[in-house]
Amino acid sequence: MKRAATLPGIVLVLAVLGAHLTLFPKIADLDGFYHLGHAAAYAEGSIFDTSFPWATQSIIADRGADLWWGFHVLLVPFTALGTVDWGIRVAALTLTLVLLGTFHGVLRRHGATSSIWWTLVFFLAVPNVLFRQVMLRPHMLSLAGALLLLSVLVRGRWWQVAAVSAAIAWLHLGLAWVAPAIAIAYALVRASERALGLARQPSSVAPLTALAAAVLGVTAGWLLRPHPVDTGALAGVQLIRLLAAKATEEPLTFATELFPLSLGELVRTSWLFLVAWLGAVAAAAYGLVSGKLEGRGEERTLVVTALIVSAAFLLLAMFSARRAMEQWVAFGALAFPFLWSVVAPLARRRAVRAVAFVLVALHLGWGARRHALNVELVASPPDTMTGVAAFLAESSDPGDIVFHARWDNFGPLFAQNRTNLYLGGMDPIFQLAHDSRLYWEFFYLSVDVNVEWTCDAFPCASGGATDTHEVLTDHFGARWVVVEPRRNPRLALYLLNDSRYRLAHESQREAVFEVLPVLEVPVA
Repeated sequence: MKRAATLPGIVLVLAVLGAHLTLFPKIADLDGFYHLGHAAAYAEGSIFDTSFPWATQSIIADRGADLWWGFHVLLVPFTALGTVDWGIRVAALTLTLVLLGTFHGVLRRHGATSSIWWTLVFFLAVPNVLFRQVMLRPHMLSLAGALLLLSVLVRGRWWQVAAVSAAIAWLHLGLAWVAPAIAIAYALVRASERALGLARQPSSVAPLTALAAAVLGVTAGWLLRPHPVDTGALAGVQLIRLLAAKATEEPLTFATELFPLSLGELVRTSWLFLVAWLGAVAAAAYGLVSGKLEGRGEERTLVVTALIVSAAFLLLAMFSARRAMEQWVAFGALAFPFLWSVVAPLARRRAVRAVAFVLVALHLGWGARRHALNVELVASPPDTMTGVAAFLAESSDPGDIVFHARWDNFGPLFAQNRTNLYLGGMDPIFQLAHDSRLYWEFFYLSVDVNVEWTCDAFPCASGGATDTHEVLTDHFGARWVVVEPRRNPRLALYLLNDSRYRLAHESQREAVFEVLPVLEVPVA
Protein backbone atom coordinates (compact mmCIF):
# COMPACT_ATOMS: atom_id res chain seq x y z
CA MET A 1 0.00 0.00 0.00
CA LYS A 2 2.79 2.36 0.93
CA ARG A 3 4.66 1.47 -2.25
CA ALA A 4 1.52 2.15 -4.32
CA ALA A 5 1.19 5.58 -2.70
CA THR A 6 4.86 6.39 -3.38
CA LEU A 7 4.85 5.44 -7.05
CA PRO A 8 2.84 8.44 -8.33
CA GLY A 9 5.17 10.84 -6.52
CA ILE A 10 8.23 9.21 -8.05
CA VAL A 11 6.69 9.35 -11.53
CA LEU A 12 5.81 13.04 -11.11
CA VAL A 13 9.28 13.99 -9.90
CA LEU A 14 10.89 12.02 -12.74
CA ALA A 15 8.63 13.79 -15.25
CA VAL A 16 9.64 17.19 -13.88
CA LEU A 17 13.34 16.32 -13.87
CA GLY A 18 13.04 14.85 -17.35
CA ALA A 19 11.41 17.99 -18.73
CA HIS A 20 14.23 20.14 -17.34
CA LEU A 21 17.00 17.72 -18.31
CA THR A 22 15.83 17.60 -21.92
CA LEU A 23 16.61 21.32 -22.04
CA PHE A 24 20.21 20.86 -20.97
CA PRO A 25 22.42 22.65 -21.71
CA LYS A 26 19.98 25.17 -23.16
CA ILE A 27 17.87 27.77 -21.37
CA ALA A 28 14.14 27.70 -22.06
CA ASP A 29 13.61 31.43 -22.36
CA LEU A 30 15.77 34.57 -22.64
CA ASP A 31 13.57 36.35 -20.08
CA GLY A 32 15.24 34.19 -17.45
CA PHE A 33 18.50 36.06 -18.05
CA TYR A 34 16.81 39.37 -17.34
CA HIS A 35 15.07 38.21 -14.16
CA LEU A 36 18.20 36.64 -12.69
CA GLY A 37 20.25 39.67 -13.78
CA HIS A 38 17.86 42.02 -11.98
CA ALA A 39 18.12 39.85 -8.87
CA ALA A 40 21.92 40.01 -9.17
CA ALA A 41 21.72 43.82 -9.36
CA TYR A 42 19.82 43.79 -6.07
CA ALA A 43 22.37 41.41 -4.56
CA GLU A 44 25.17 43.79 -5.56
CA GLY A 45 23.36 46.87 -4.25
CA SER A 46 20.13 47.12 -2.30
CA ILE A 47 16.75 45.47 -2.84
CA PHE A 48 15.15 48.87 -2.21
CA ASP A 49 17.10 50.60 -4.98
CA THR A 50 14.84 49.97 -7.97
CA SER A 51 16.47 52.51 -10.28
CA PHE A 52 17.25 50.93 -13.63
CA PRO A 53 19.84 52.97 -15.55
CA TRP A 54 20.81 50.03 -17.77
CA ALA A 55 17.74 50.56 -19.99
CA THR A 56 18.35 53.98 -21.54
CA GLN A 57 15.36 53.81 -23.90
CA SER A 58 12.69 52.44 -21.57
CA ILE A 59 9.99 53.91 -19.38
CA ILE A 60 11.18 51.43 -16.74
CA ALA A 61 14.29 53.58 -16.29
CA ASP A 62 12.22 56.78 -16.48
CA ARG A 63 10.04 55.61 -13.61
CA GLY A 64 12.81 53.90 -11.64
CA ALA A 65 10.46 51.13 -10.51
CA ASP A 66 10.37 47.35 -10.82
CA LEU A 67 7.16 45.70 -11.97
CA TRP A 68 8.41 42.27 -10.81
CA TRP A 69 10.11 43.46 -7.62
CA GLY A 70 8.89 40.72 -5.27
CA PHE A 71 9.84 38.01 -7.74
CA HIS A 72 13.33 39.45 -8.17
CA VAL A 73 13.81 39.68 -4.40
CA LEU A 74 12.98 35.96 -4.09
CA LEU A 75 15.52 35.17 -6.82
CA VAL A 76 18.42 36.83 -4.99
CA PRO A 77 19.61 33.56 -3.31
CA PHE A 78 19.92 31.87 -6.73
CA THR A 79 22.46 34.48 -7.84
CA ALA A 80 24.94 32.87 -5.42
CA LEU A 81 25.20 29.71 -7.53
CA GLY A 82 28.23 31.03 -9.41
CA THR A 83 27.11 31.25 -13.03
CA VAL A 84 24.07 32.79 -14.65
CA ASP A 85 23.05 29.64 -16.51
CA TRP A 86 23.05 27.45 -13.40
CA GLY A 87 21.23 30.10 -11.42
CA ILE A 88 18.50 30.08 -14.08
CA ARG A 89 18.32 26.27 -14.17
CA VAL A 90 18.01 25.76 -10.41
CA ALA A 91 15.56 28.63 -9.99
CA ALA A 92 13.38 27.38 -12.88
CA LEU A 93 13.30 23.85 -11.44
CA THR A 94 12.31 25.27 -8.06
CA LEU A 95 9.44 27.26 -9.60
CA THR A 96 8.14 24.18 -11.43
CA LEU A 97 8.08 22.22 -8.17
CA VAL A 98 6.34 25.08 -6.36
CA LEU A 99 3.61 25.32 -9.00
CA LEU A 100 2.97 21.57 -9.16
CA GLY A 101 3.19 21.30 -5.37
CA THR A 102 0.53 24.01 -5.05
CA PHE A 103 -1.73 22.32 -7.60
CA HIS A 104 -1.39 19.01 -5.76
CA GLY A 105 -1.94 20.69 -2.39
CA VAL A 106 -5.18 22.30 -3.56
CA LEU A 107 -6.48 18.92 -4.78
CA ARG A 108 -5.55 17.25 -1.50
CA ARG A 109 -7.09 20.10 0.50
CA HIS A 110 -10.46 19.48 -1.16
CA GLY A 111 -10.36 15.71 -0.91
CA ALA A 112 -9.55 14.73 -4.49
CA THR A 113 -8.39 11.14 -4.90
CA SER A 114 -5.29 10.24 -6.93
CA SER A 115 -4.19 13.88 -6.61
CA ILE A 116 -0.59 13.21 -7.72
CA TRP A 117 -1.73 11.48 -10.91
CA TRP A 118 -4.02 14.43 -11.67
CA THR A 119 -1.10 16.78 -11.07
CA LEU A 120 0.86 14.78 -13.64
CA VAL A 121 -2.06 15.19 -16.06
CA PHE A 122 -1.90 18.96 -15.56
CA PHE A 123 1.87 19.01 -16.17
CA LEU A 124 1.79 16.90 -19.34
CA ALA A 125 -1.53 18.11 -20.75
CA VAL A 126 -0.29 20.63 -23.35
CA PRO A 127 3.34 20.55 -24.57
CA ASN A 128 3.58 24.29 -25.16
CA VAL A 129 2.24 24.99 -21.66
CA LEU A 130 4.68 22.44 -20.22
CA PHE A 131 7.49 24.31 -21.94
CA ARG A 132 6.41 27.53 -20.22
CA GLN A 133 6.41 25.66 -16.91
CA VAL A 134 10.16 25.06 -17.18
CA MET A 135 10.92 28.76 -17.67
CA LEU A 136 12.22 31.22 -15.10
CA ARG A 137 9.26 33.61 -15.14
CA PRO A 138 7.04 35.24 -12.50
CA HIS A 139 3.87 33.74 -13.98
CA MET A 140 4.80 30.45 -12.31
CA LEU A 141 4.28 31.94 -8.86
CA SER A 142 1.32 34.14 -9.77
CA LEU A 143 -0.43 31.08 -11.27
CA ALA A 144 0.25 29.07 -8.12
CA GLY A 145 -1.18 31.96 -6.10
CA ALA A 146 -4.29 32.09 -8.31
CA LEU A 147 -4.98 28.38 -7.73
CA LEU A 148 -4.51 28.79 -4.00
CA LEU A 149 -6.78 31.85 -4.02
CA LEU A 150 -9.68 29.86 -5.45
CA SER A 151 -9.12 27.21 -2.80
CA VAL A 152 -9.28 29.65 0.13
CA LEU A 153 -12.33 31.35 -1.38
CA VAL A 154 -14.19 28.05 -1.37
CA ARG A 155 -12.84 26.94 2.01
CA GLY A 156 -11.11 29.60 4.03
CA ARG A 157 -11.28 32.98 5.72
CA TRP A 158 -11.31 36.51 4.37
CA TRP A 159 -7.82 37.24 5.69
CA GLN A 160 -6.46 34.26 3.74
CA VAL A 161 -8.03 35.67 0.56
CA ALA A 162 -6.43 39.04 1.30
CA ALA A 163 -3.03 37.47 2.04
CA VAL A 164 -2.93 35.40 -1.16
CA SER A 165 -4.11 38.37 -3.26
CA ALA A 166 -1.40 40.52 -1.69
CA ALA A 167 1.24 37.91 -2.52
CA ILE A 168 0.15 37.81 -6.18
CA ALA A 169 0.38 41.62 -6.48
CA TRP A 170 3.68 41.75 -4.57
CA LEU A 171 5.24 39.17 -6.87
CA HIS A 172 3.75 40.13 -10.23
CA LEU A 173 1.83 43.40 -10.26
CA GLY A 174 1.03 43.07 -13.97
CA LEU A 175 -1.18 40.05 -13.15
CA ALA A 176 -2.65 41.40 -9.91
CA TRP A 177 -6.01 41.85 -11.68
CA VAL A 178 -6.36 38.06 -11.65
CA ALA A 179 -7.20 38.06 -7.92
CA PRO A 180 -10.32 40.27 -8.08
CA ALA A 181 -11.30 38.59 -11.37
CA ILE A 182 -11.35 35.17 -9.67
CA ALA A 183 -13.24 36.65 -6.73
CA ILE A 184 -15.85 38.04 -9.16
CA ALA A 185 -16.26 34.63 -10.83
CA TYR A 186 -16.61 33.02 -7.40
CA ALA A 187 -19.19 35.61 -6.31
CA LEU A 188 -21.25 35.01 -9.47
CA VAL A 189 -21.25 31.26 -8.83
CA ARG A 190 -22.30 31.75 -5.22
CA ALA A 191 -25.07 34.14 -6.26
CA SER A 192 -26.32 31.61 -8.82
CA GLU A 193 -26.31 28.86 -6.19
CA ARG A 194 -28.34 31.04 -3.88
CA ALA A 195 -30.83 31.88 -6.63
CA LEU A 196 -31.28 28.17 -7.34
CA GLY A 197 -31.84 27.45 -3.66
CA LEU A 198 -28.74 25.29 -3.28
CA ALA A 199 -27.27 24.78 0.15
CA ARG A 200 -24.91 27.44 1.51
CA GLN A 201 -21.38 26.34 2.42
CA PRO A 202 -20.47 27.64 5.90
CA SER A 203 -16.75 27.10 5.22
CA SER A 204 -16.76 29.45 2.20
CA VAL A 205 -16.07 33.17 2.21
CA ALA A 206 -19.13 35.37 1.69
CA PRO A 207 -19.17 36.78 -1.88
CA LEU A 208 -19.04 40.49 -1.01
CA THR A 209 -16.41 39.81 1.65
CA ALA A 210 -14.38 37.87 -0.92
CA LEU A 211 -14.43 40.78 -3.36
CA ALA A 212 -13.45 43.27 -0.68
CA ALA A 213 -10.66 41.01 0.62
CA ALA A 214 -9.22 40.47 -2.88
CA VAL A 215 -9.17 44.21 -3.60
CA LEU A 216 -7.71 44.94 -0.16
CA GLY A 217 -5.00 42.31 -0.67
CA VAL A 218 -4.05 43.55 -4.14
CA THR A 219 -3.82 47.10 -2.81
CA ALA A 220 -1.59 45.96 0.06
CA GLY A 221 0.67 43.96 -2.26
CA TRP A 222 0.96 46.98 -4.55
CA LEU A 223 1.82 49.37 -1.73
CA LEU A 224 4.28 47.01 -0.03
CA ARG A 225 7.01 47.72 -2.58
CA PRO A 226 9.30 50.65 -3.37
CA HIS A 227 7.80 53.45 -5.51
CA PRO A 228 4.25 52.05 -5.74
CA VAL A 229 2.93 54.98 -7.81
CA ASP A 230 5.62 54.55 -10.47
CA THR A 231 5.15 50.79 -10.42
CA GLY A 232 1.43 51.27 -10.94
CA ALA A 233 2.21 53.44 -13.95
CA LEU A 234 4.35 50.65 -15.41
CA ALA A 235 1.52 48.17 -14.85
CA GLY A 236 -0.76 50.53 -16.76
CA VAL A 237 1.70 50.56 -19.64
CA GLN A 238 1.93 46.78 -19.70
CA LEU A 239 -1.84 46.34 -19.65
CA ILE A 240 -3.68 49.34 -21.09
CA ARG A 241 -1.00 50.79 -23.37
CA LEU A 242 -0.21 47.32 -24.69
CA LEU A 243 -3.85 46.63 -25.55
CA ALA A 244 -4.09 49.99 -27.29
CA ALA A 245 -0.91 49.29 -29.29
CA LYS A 246 -2.14 45.85 -30.32
CA ALA A 247 -5.41 47.37 -31.54
CA THR A 248 -3.51 49.28 -34.22
CA GLU A 249 -2.21 47.81 -37.46
CA GLU A 250 1.35 48.83 -36.70
CA PRO A 251 3.93 46.02 -37.07
CA LEU A 252 5.16 46.03 -33.47
CA THR A 253 8.03 43.73 -32.51
CA PHE A 254 6.33 42.09 -29.56
CA ALA A 255 6.86 38.50 -28.46
CA THR A 256 4.65 35.87 -30.10
CA GLU A 257 3.04 35.05 -26.75
CA LEU A 258 1.32 38.46 -26.77
CA PHE A 259 -0.64 37.75 -29.94
CA PRO A 260 -3.94 35.82 -30.19
CA LEU A 261 -4.13 32.06 -30.62
CA SER A 262 -6.12 30.95 -33.67
CA LEU A 263 -8.64 28.13 -33.43
CA GLY A 264 -6.57 26.00 -35.80
CA GLU A 265 -3.46 26.44 -33.70
CA LEU A 266 -5.42 25.72 -30.54
CA VAL A 267 -6.51 22.37 -31.97
CA ARG A 268 -3.02 21.55 -33.28
CA THR A 269 -1.27 22.34 -30.00
CA SER A 270 -3.87 21.22 -27.44
CA TRP A 271 -6.16 18.70 -29.15
CA LEU A 272 -6.47 16.08 -26.40
CA PHE A 273 -6.75 18.54 -23.52
CA LEU A 274 -9.33 20.53 -25.50
CA VAL A 275 -11.44 17.37 -25.90
CA ALA A 276 -11.05 16.57 -22.19
CA TRP A 277 -11.89 20.16 -21.22
CA LEU A 278 -15.03 20.20 -23.35
CA GLY A 279 -15.95 16.86 -21.78
CA ALA A 280 -15.46 18.38 -18.31
CA VAL A 281 -17.74 21.30 -19.18
CA ALA A 282 -20.38 18.85 -20.43
CA ALA A 283 -19.95 16.68 -17.33
CA ALA A 284 -20.36 19.71 -15.04
CA ALA A 285 -23.53 20.76 -16.88
CA TYR A 286 -24.90 17.21 -16.66
CA GLY A 287 -23.98 16.99 -12.99
CA LEU A 288 -25.83 20.21 -12.22
CA VAL A 289 -28.95 19.26 -14.22
CA SER A 290 -29.09 15.69 -12.94
CA GLY A 291 -28.45 16.70 -9.35
CA LYS A 292 -25.26 14.65 -9.00
CA LEU A 293 -23.40 17.79 -7.92
CA GLU A 294 -26.28 19.25 -5.93
CA GLY A 295 -25.33 17.81 -2.56
CA ARG A 296 -21.59 18.48 -2.91
CA GLY A 297 -21.68 22.18 -2.13
CA GLU A 298 -18.02 23.07 -1.62
CA GLU A 299 -16.87 20.79 -4.41
CA ARG A 300 -19.57 22.11 -6.74
CA THR A 301 -18.54 25.72 -6.14
CA LEU A 302 -14.89 24.90 -6.75
CA VAL A 303 -15.59 23.02 -9.99
CA VAL A 304 -17.97 25.55 -11.52
CA THR A 305 -15.79 28.52 -10.61
CA ALA A 306 -12.67 26.80 -11.94
CA LEU A 307 -14.35 26.07 -15.27
CA ILE A 308 -15.65 29.63 -15.59
CA VAL A 309 -12.19 31.04 -14.91
CA SER A 310 -10.68 28.51 -17.31
CA ALA A 311 -13.14 29.45 -20.07
CA ALA A 312 -12.44 33.16 -19.55
CA PHE A 313 -8.70 32.60 -20.00
CA LEU A 314 -9.31 30.47 -23.10
CA LEU A 315 -11.19 33.40 -24.64
CA LEU A 316 -8.38 35.72 -23.57
CA ALA A 317 -5.85 33.44 -25.27
CA MET A 318 -7.86 33.37 -28.49
CA PHE A 319 -8.67 37.07 -28.68
CA SER A 320 -5.74 38.79 -26.97
CA ALA A 321 -2.64 36.90 -25.77
CA ARG A 322 -1.91 33.21 -26.20
CA ARG A 323 0.08 33.05 -22.98
CA ALA A 324 -3.29 32.90 -21.18
CA MET A 325 -3.29 29.21 -22.14
CA GLU A 326 -1.43 28.52 -18.89
CA GLN A 327 -4.40 29.61 -16.78
CA TRP A 328 -6.86 27.86 -19.09
CA VAL A 329 -5.05 24.55 -18.62
CA ALA A 330 -4.42 25.00 -14.88
CA PHE A 331 -8.00 25.83 -13.87
CA GLY A 332 -9.47 23.36 -16.34
CA ALA A 333 -7.30 20.53 -15.00
CA LEU A 334 -8.22 21.55 -11.45
CA ALA A 335 -11.83 20.57 -12.15
CA PHE A 336 -11.05 17.17 -13.69
CA PRO A 337 -10.70 14.99 -10.57
CA PHE A 338 -13.90 16.33 -9.01
CA LEU A 339 -15.90 15.55 -12.14
CA TRP A 340 -14.50 12.06 -12.45
CA SER A 341 -17.35 10.58 -10.42
CA VAL A 342 -19.82 11.97 -12.96
CA VAL A 343 -18.16 10.25 -15.92
CA ALA A 344 -16.81 7.20 -14.05
CA PRO A 345 -19.69 4.89 -15.11
CA LEU A 346 -18.95 5.70 -18.75
CA ALA A 347 -15.19 5.33 -18.20
CA ARG A 348 -15.66 1.81 -16.85
CA ARG A 349 -16.83 0.56 -20.23
CA ARG A 350 -14.20 -1.55 -21.96
CA ALA A 351 -14.44 0.22 -25.32
CA VAL A 352 -14.12 3.65 -23.72
CA ARG A 353 -11.07 2.53 -21.74
CA ALA A 354 -9.45 1.18 -24.91
CA VAL A 355 -10.00 4.43 -26.80
CA ALA A 356 -8.72 6.44 -23.84
CA PHE A 357 -5.58 4.30 -23.62
CA VAL A 358 -4.83 4.79 -27.33
CA LEU A 359 -5.40 8.56 -27.08
CA VAL A 360 -3.12 8.91 -24.06
CA ALA A 361 -0.39 6.85 -25.75
CA LEU A 362 -0.63 9.02 -28.86
CA HIS A 363 -0.59 12.16 -26.75
CA LEU A 364 2.55 11.16 -24.87
CA GLY A 365 4.45 10.38 -28.07
CA TRP A 366 3.20 13.49 -29.82
CA GLY A 367 3.82 15.62 -26.72
CA ALA A 368 7.38 14.39 -26.42
CA ARG A 369 7.98 15.30 -30.05
CA ARG A 370 6.45 18.77 -29.60
CA HIS A 371 8.60 19.36 -26.53
CA ALA A 372 11.71 18.30 -28.45
CA LEU A 373 10.83 20.80 -31.18
CA ASN A 374 10.43 23.55 -28.58
CA VAL A 375 13.84 22.72 -27.18
CA GLU A 376 15.36 22.72 -30.66
CA LEU A 377 13.66 25.83 -32.05
CA VAL A 378 12.78 28.01 -29.03
CA ALA A 379 15.30 27.33 -26.27
CA SER A 380 18.54 29.33 -26.28
CA PRO A 381 22.17 28.35 -25.75
CA PRO A 382 23.43 29.01 -22.20
CA ASP A 383 26.31 31.09 -23.57
CA THR A 384 24.03 33.51 -25.42
CA MET A 385 25.89 36.86 -25.56
CA THR A 386 28.49 35.54 -23.09
CA GLY A 387 31.48 36.40 -25.29
CA VAL A 388 29.98 39.73 -26.27
CA ALA A 389 29.25 40.68 -22.68
CA ALA A 390 32.78 39.74 -21.58
CA PHE A 391 34.37 41.69 -24.44
CA LEU A 392 32.34 44.82 -23.73
CA ALA A 393 33.04 44.66 -20.01
CA GLU A 394 36.78 44.50 -20.72
CA SER A 395 37.14 46.76 -23.76
CA SER A 396 34.58 49.53 -23.23
CA ASP A 397 34.36 52.34 -20.74
CA PRO A 398 31.87 52.05 -17.87
CA GLY A 399 28.61 53.65 -18.93
CA ASP A 400 29.15 53.21 -22.66
CA ILE A 401 25.79 52.68 -24.39
CA VAL A 402 25.39 49.50 -26.43
CA PHE A 403 22.85 49.48 -29.25
CA HIS A 404 21.54 45.90 -29.56
CA ALA A 405 19.65 45.17 -32.74
CA ARG A 406 17.06 42.91 -31.07
CA TRP A 407 15.09 43.76 -27.95
CA ASP A 408 15.55 40.24 -26.52
CA ASN A 409 19.35 40.74 -26.51
CA PHE A 410 18.91 42.89 -23.43
CA GLY A 411 18.44 40.08 -20.91
CA PRO A 412 21.61 38.08 -21.69
CA LEU A 413 23.73 41.26 -21.98
CA PHE A 414 22.39 42.76 -18.76
CA ALA A 415 22.70 39.51 -16.79
CA GLN A 416 26.37 39.11 -17.72
CA ASN A 417 27.56 42.71 -17.95
CA ARG A 418 26.20 45.54 -15.84
CA THR A 419 29.15 47.79 -16.66
CA ASN A 420 27.53 49.06 -19.85
CA LEU A 421 24.15 50.59 -20.60
CA TYR A 422 21.69 49.27 -23.20
CA LEU A 423 18.40 50.21 -24.89
CA GLY A 424 15.07 48.76 -23.79
CA GLY A 425 14.48 46.45 -20.89
CA MET A 426 12.03 43.59 -21.34
CA ASP A 427 8.89 44.03 -23.50
CA PRO A 428 9.16 46.57 -26.37
CA ILE A 429 6.00 48.31 -25.12
CA PHE A 430 8.17 49.98 -22.45
CA GLN A 431 10.48 51.27 -25.17
CA LEU A 432 7.54 52.53 -27.22
CA ALA A 433 6.08 54.29 -24.16
CA HIS A 434 9.42 56.01 -23.50
CA ASP A 435 9.73 57.67 -26.91
CA SER A 436 7.74 56.50 -29.93
CA ARG A 437 10.02 58.27 -32.42
CA LEU A 438 13.13 56.53 -31.11
CA TYR A 439 11.25 53.26 -30.97
CA TRP A 440 10.45 53.41 -34.69
CA GLU A 441 14.06 54.31 -35.53
CA PHE A 442 15.08 51.21 -33.60
CA PHE A 443 12.31 49.16 -35.22
CA TYR A 444 13.42 49.59 -38.84
CA LEU A 445 16.98 48.58 -37.98
CA SER A 446 15.81 45.71 -35.81
CA VAL A 447 13.64 44.10 -38.48
CA ASP A 448 16.37 44.61 -41.10
CA VAL A 449 14.18 46.77 -43.37
CA ASN A 450 16.29 49.94 -43.59
CA VAL A 451 19.97 49.85 -42.71
CA GLU A 452 21.70 52.88 -44.22
CA TRP A 453 18.99 55.18 -42.86
CA THR A 454 15.96 54.80 -40.60
CA CYS A 455 12.64 56.54 -39.92
CA ASP A 456 11.04 57.97 -36.80
CA ALA A 457 7.43 57.05 -37.61
CA PHE A 458 5.26 54.37 -39.15
CA PRO A 459 4.70 54.37 -42.03
CA CYS A 460 8.07 55.78 -42.88
CA ALA A 461 6.66 58.40 -45.25
CA SER A 462 4.77 60.04 -42.38
CA GLY A 463 7.97 60.85 -40.51
CA GLY A 464 11.56 61.84 -41.12
CA ALA A 465 14.45 59.70 -42.38
CA THR A 466 17.90 60.01 -40.81
CA ASP A 467 21.29 58.51 -41.58
CA THR A 468 21.87 55.46 -39.40
CA HIS A 469 25.24 56.66 -38.10
CA GLU A 470 23.67 59.91 -36.96
CA VAL A 471 20.81 58.01 -35.30
CA LEU A 472 23.23 55.76 -33.43
CA THR A 473 25.49 58.56 -32.21
CA ASP A 474 23.15 61.52 -31.72
CA HIS A 475 19.78 59.91 -30.98
CA PHE A 476 20.84 56.84 -29.01
CA GLY A 477 24.28 57.94 -27.83
CA ALA A 478 25.64 54.51 -28.72
CA ARG A 479 29.32 53.69 -28.96
CA TRP A 480 28.85 49.98 -29.66
CA VAL A 481 26.45 47.95 -31.79
CA VAL A 482 25.68 44.29 -31.08
CA VAL A 483 24.18 42.37 -33.97
CA GLU A 484 23.43 38.74 -34.78
CA PRO A 485 24.22 38.32 -38.50
CA ARG A 486 21.86 35.35 -38.76
CA ARG A 487 18.92 37.50 -37.64
CA ASN A 488 20.05 40.81 -39.15
CA PRO A 489 22.13 40.01 -42.24
CA ARG A 490 21.56 43.37 -43.97
CA LEU A 491 22.42 45.41 -40.89
CA ALA A 492 25.54 43.32 -40.25
CA LEU A 493 26.68 43.76 -43.85
CA TYR A 494 26.07 47.52 -43.69
CA LEU A 495 28.13 47.87 -40.50
CA LEU A 496 30.92 45.73 -41.98
CA ASN A 497 31.21 47.72 -45.21
CA ASP A 498 30.82 51.25 -43.84
CA SER A 499 34.09 52.86 -42.73
CA ARG A 500 32.31 54.67 -39.90
CA TYR A 501 32.18 51.39 -37.97
CA ARG A 502 34.89 49.01 -36.84
CA LEU A 503 34.41 45.29 -36.33
CA ALA A 504 35.70 44.95 -32.77
CA HIS A 505 34.64 41.43 -31.81
CA GLU A 506 33.16 38.42 -33.56
CA SER A 507 31.88 35.11 -32.25
CA GLN A 508 30.00 32.22 -33.79
CA ARG A 509 26.61 33.92 -33.44
CA GLU A 510 27.24 37.60 -32.64
CA ALA A 511 29.35 40.54 -33.72
CA VAL A 512 30.27 43.79 -31.98
CA PHE A 513 30.96 46.95 -33.97
CA GLU A 514 32.42 50.14 -32.58
CA VAL A 515 30.69 53.32 -33.74
CA LEU A 516 33.47 55.69 -34.73
CA PRO A 517 33.10 59.46 -34.32
CA VAL A 518 32.97 61.27 -37.64
CA LEU A 519 36.35 62.93 -37.02
CA GLU A 520 37.95 59.50 -36.51
CA VAL A 521 36.64 57.90 -39.68
CA PRO A 522 39.69 56.70 -41.66
CA VAL A 523 40.20 58.09 -45.14
CA ALA A 524 39.63 55.46 -47.83
